[in-house]
Amino acid sequence: MRQSSVLHLPLELAFSREVLFAVEVLDAVTMERVSRGITVTAEGLLGKPILNSGDMFVWRQEDFTRLQRLVVDPGVRPFERVELDASEVERPHTRIELPPRIDYPFNTGTTGLRARLIESPVSDPADSQPIADASVRLRWVDEDGDWHDAPTRTRTHATTGDFVSILRLAPGDEPLLDAKGAMSVRLRFSRDGYIDRTSSEFKLQQGRITNPTKEKPLTFVWDEMTS
Repeated sequence: MRQSSVLHLPLELAFSREVLFAVEVLDAVTMERVSRGITVTAEGLLGKPILNSGDMFVWRQEDFTRLQRLVVDPGVRPFERVELDASEVERPHTRIELPPRIDYPFNTGTTGLRARLIESPVSDPADSQPIADASVRLRWVDEDGDWHDAPTRTRTHATTGDFVSILRLAPGDEPLLDAKGAMSVRLRFSRDGYIDRTSSEFKLQQGRITNPTKEKPLTFVWDEMTS
């Protein structure tokens, strides 16, 4: 099968030049392709991407070894910016999931939470020191007691330490649920790319984004978690 057929290229492009590679950008919440307002840049390459009829970003043939980095800028859309080194770009097709930002408009059916990560315990929230740009991922436990990492990583806000984390289950996944339909989960945080901490176990209602309240501020403290 031709690459051009796989990538649904317009006829005028499919029969004139070969494809160097294509990038499929997905909403990590809905797993739908997104392109409107999204800018994809292949640093080091001379050409600019063409948005084909399948809403994929396609580059025409040139010297692939010049590629230095691939950058997906969501603009004003509620996603996080994603960067890939050249070694992470697969040919002929790279799939990139854009993690949601904390202001993402979730619909019913998504499991996750909005919360905050701070350095140390404090008596007054105003004195807390937020942790910026930490990686966040939910973990869930199945009916056999085994823990699994959710596929989507998000990051804490650069100034507030706020974050959103979601849990997308694959077909066949069987999470452990209590009598009220709540899942047993943990949060895994990573700083500077290698320092990891894991929260204690807590409950999340399946199919709902849990938001902080005055009674339950959903603040996680780095110094109180285990490595």
